[in-house]
Amino acid sequence: MKTLEPRLDQALAVAEAVRSALRPAEHAATFLERTARRRLVCDATGKKQLLVEDPPFSGFVRLERDGRELYLNAGRLTEPSAARLLAAGRPLFHLGSPAADPDRAHAHRADGGPRTPAERLDMARAAERTDALTAAIAAGLLPGQSVAALHVSDVLRESVFLDSAAARLQDQCYGVELTAVVTDGTGTHAVSATRYAAALDDIDLTGFGRELALLHTGMGTGTHTFTGSRVVFTPSAVAQVLRALVNTILLNPVADPAPLATTLVDEGPRAAGYGAVAFDCEGTATGVTRLVGRDGRQRAVATRKTPSGPGEPRPPLTGHAWWNPLKNFPQTTAGNVRLTPTPDTTADALLAGERCVVVDARTLGVEEFRSGGQLAFRLLAAQAVDGVPGQACTPMSVEGSAIDFLAAVTAVADTVSYFPGQISAGGAYLEMDITGITSKVMGS
Repeated sequence: MKTLEPRLDQALAVAEAVRSALRPAEHAATFLERTARRRLVCDATGKKQLLVEDPPFSGFVRLERDGRELYLNAGRLTEPSAARLLAAGRPLFHLGSPAADPDRAHAHRADGGPRTPAERLDMARAAERTDALTAAIAAGLLPGQSVAALHVSDVLRESVFLDSAAARLQDQCYGVELTAVVTDGTGTHAVSATRYAAALDDIDLTGFGRELALLHTGMGTGTHTFTGSRVVFTPSAVAQVLRALVNTILLNPVADPAPLATTLVDEGPRAAGYGAVAFDCEGTATGVTRLVGRDGRQRAVATRKTPSGPGEPRPPLTGHAWWNPLKNFPQTTAGNVRLTPTPDTTADALLAGERCVVVDARTLGVEEFRSGGQLAFRLLAAQAVDGVPGQACTPMSVEGSAIDFLAAVTAVADTVSYFPGQISAGGAYLEMDITGITSKVMGS
């Protein structure tokens, strides 16, 4: 059975080709990355299919000369095309910008070398286990709900950074992803959810099934109107909210701090998250960063392009740059973000009794009012008793600033999984008091 083959040597050879093609007085930094994936798809009839995504490396070359720098998009760059890319970029040097200070301090220390787990997913064995995996997930479902499809994937992310002056970095991030599709007896109402872990056996299948049961119910036609003030969010819904909050505060820093029950952290090279990389696209080491503390104050993150105020020292680089090929220089991002758990809080305790459980939180509006740092979400929820859903609630909407949402969180359980996206967001069951974020019922 086809496996995911590491290709770091290929990327390093391309980066070396860039360095060899430089002219005197030129300097270059090359960043290349790729994400490969094997996906085993199993449907309700037991039919299985293996799909493999094995893309080439892509990234950028930062060409520097005479105190200026120019970013060259390096999609599918190869050794033979390295010199041609530099030749095409040199006439455009006037479109570049002043080179950033090369002697900036770094906030984290590099841990060095690839850190991918030695053991890989045995896909042949996983194919034999699909019935058992399906049964374990189905144990958390309601009568009339069933697992219609199961996707078992392993994901390999590889990246290299080579600076013609000194740096030569390489990294691998490997994990396992499980996606389940749940449907009703008619097959007309289907939902899906995902779990990610370092190994397949690390995934709580029964808990996964419970969330799928809540999701399937909550995504149905709403008949119950919630009139209370405190709601519980599922891990998937929390990840949706966190990703939007972090995107917003990176562009619109918190201006009015408020006390929080939890801390918003970026775990950096956390092994169980999609964003577990040792360095960012600028070659800066990643690490654990407290984005917003319990006091509600935000800690700034910095890339090579982050400015400083008049007379202020340049902030240390924090490892939060990512390459967007649609932009002309790296953008600010985060790695593996999550909320820290509050004392003595468990998922079972949060779901105990009759609760309104939010299963889906979609952002509303263009860029979520991001120019002013405001956010709005449409919430879909289910009425549940001890975690067992009964009926769907009518849609609700909430709006406020990022700090308003963080301050509304009253309790957080342990993170159960990270969820895919440009920002890898950790999901946990949490409770939120939505009184202060203008909750209202929407028309169905």
